[in-house]
Amino acid sequence: MTIENRNAQTIGVSMEGMTLRVADVERSLAFYKMIPGVEEIVHRPGEFALLSVGKGLVGLLKYGATHLEFGTSDVDGLYQHLQEVGFPVEGAPSQKPWGEYTFTVHDPDGHVLEFDDSHGV
Repeated sequence: MTIENRNAQTIGVSMEGMTLRVADVERSLAFYKMIPGVEEIVHRPGEFALLSVGKGLVGLLKYGATHLEFGTSDVDGLYQHLQEVGFPVEGAPSQKPWGEYTFTVHDPDGHVLEFDDSHGV
């Protein structure tokens, strides 16, 4: 086992949810809230809604890209590991105004992957 593989095994990564770009936030919010157990966490009318679905989250976003969200116990360690193995990291982790410490990358098809400081991992 290489040092890279050993270091990677100590970094936990878990998919937390996804954010979908939608045409109408209120219409999509009403649709998803019909699913039993779905709870509204945040709603900024016309812009964004965040729903809890079991242990995951679904975001509904009027403007911006659809993206997958991953939590990790070590944002900086994951960022360093991905750089070392040649993963196309785009920018160093940073603190966002809403509190997350995160970085993003684009997969080969242009989908956004966001890695943030999850407390659940």
